[in-house]
Amino acid sequence: MASELTGGSLRTVKFAEKHRKPWIHVSGRDYQPVKSLQQFVSEHGIRILNVAGSRGSKEPDVYRWVAQVIEDAFFWSQKNPWRLGGEGEG
Repeated sequence: MASELTGGSLRTVKFAEKHRKPWIHVSGRDYQPVKSLQQFVSEHGIRILNVAGSRGSKEPDVYRWVAQVIEDAFFWSQKNPWRLGGEGEG
C-alpha cells in the first residue's frame, strides 16, 4: 500500500517503519474507511493519532473528508449517535 503514496505521506510511512510504529493508509477508495480506522486504533492501542496526507492545493476536499472520517469514527454525530458525547455536549 505504501507504493501508492508519494511525497510527505511516503516520508511519514518510512519514518513510522523506521521507528517501528504502526501505520495505516486510509483513502476515499476504501470500502469502509471509518471501520478501517476504528479497527486500526483499537488493534494497536493508539492514543495519539498522527494524520498526514496530501495538501489542500493538490486535493481540495481532503481536509473535509479526513475530518468527517475522524468524527464518524470517534465522536458523536448524526450518523453515529452512539459515539462519545452527545448532541449539544462540548
